[in-house]
Amino acid sequence: MKTYLLTGDIGGTNSRMGLYSTSSPEPLKVKIYRNQDHLPTDNREGSTVFQDKIVAPFLKLCFEELSISPDDANNISSDFRIVACLACAGPVQNNKVRMSNLGYLSVDGGVIGNSSKPYLVHIHHCSVINDFVAQGYGCLTLQSQEVKHLYGPKSWPDSGPKVCVGAGTGLGECYLTPAVGSGIYSCFPSEGGHVEYTPRSDLEIKMLKYLREKFASKTRISVERVVSGIGLANVYEFLAQEYPDRVDKKVQAEFDAAGDDKGRVVATNAGPGSLCLEAMDLMMSAYGCEVGNAAIKFMPTGGLFVTGGLTPKNIKHIEGADTKFMQAYVDKGRVKTLLDTVPTFAVLTEDLGVRGAYKCAMMDFERICGASHEQSHKKDKDEKLGMILTMVSVAAAAYVTGAMLSKSK
Repeated sequence: MKTYLLTGDIGGTNSRMGLYSTSSPEPLKVKIYRNQDHLPTDNREGSTVFQDKIVAPFLKLCFEELSISPDDANNISSDFRIVACLACAGPVQNNKVRMSNLGYLSVDGGVIGNSSKPYLVHIHHCSVINDFVAQGYGCLTLQSQEVKHLYGPKSWPDSGPKVCVGAGTGLGECYLTPAVGSGIYSCFPSEGGHVEYTPRSDLEIKMLKYLREKFASKTRISVERVVSGIGLANVYEFLAQEYPDRVDKKVQAEFDAAGDDKGRVVATNAGPGSLCLEAMDLMMSAYGCEVGNAAIKFMPTGGLFVTGGLTPKNIKHIEGADTKFMQAYVDKGRVKTLLDTVPTFAVLTEDLGVRGAYKCAMMDFERICGASHEQSHKKDKDEKLGMILTMVSVAAAAYVTGAMLSKSK
């Protein structure tokens, strides 16, 4: 049976879909869908929006461009199947997730893997995993030329716990531990991006009060409200209110019209002396602080990887001892020396989620094929045993018949 692997890296801004053969990690087809162009803003009621608006159109595109479809693309084929893994930004329970960053979009692996709709009907199995579980598994595929060394040992780590922290539309975190003996890593999800934001200066204390009012929260603000693309926009809004005389009217007009791209406007206009640069510095300081927190909490001697879409796009604000990011990263007081044992890298590639989803889809494929192989092997053994028993029975019957004939003579 011909099997293809379908992957998805579903973030708050984009859905990156990929199709692979089972013989190569190089994708046959990749397409990035901008979510706001394909999905409604409120998805509380719909349970099949994602598969109808993104998964099925992507499969249709693959079937047409790659000429890989079975005889009937809308009916189950006995010799064609797809194993899928979708990495989604949100907590996964019972193989499904509700994505708050996408209007509470529902992505349900059980529904997708049992659909009778055109193109979807060929999905034999669908796993839904947390997007940072995929990022974590993707980190296992990294090569030294795909990262920038930031701190700690420079040698490429090959053992010990690993941690992944990455800011994009939101902020994600995960950790990996190796199994004793085999050294095979397992990745565990986390909602570390939703821990409390801790201000570290008088200005940041003012910003915390501003964010509490903005989000109607009397007790807490999560670090994601500051450390993310959306967070960068929040920081700029605070500074624009705090220093109205420093606001560039042209930039402000672009910012107001940017919709979900407000963070990009701030980053693009972060020139020397600008309010946008101050916003970037504040956000990067909080980012470095949170990455440092992860370093001292987990002590990941197997590597701490700073990932997410913001990292490669803003590497000049991260790399270097004099950046606000690194100054906050190392500002850990009495336990600063722990950081000397943690090899810390900024990841320059943005496809870790896809790589991790591919790895998980391949593991599902191997498990499914392994089960099928075991069933087939058992069937063969049963058939052989049946043949042997039949032969023994025939031989025994012949022996008894022969003995009876001899007696009758």
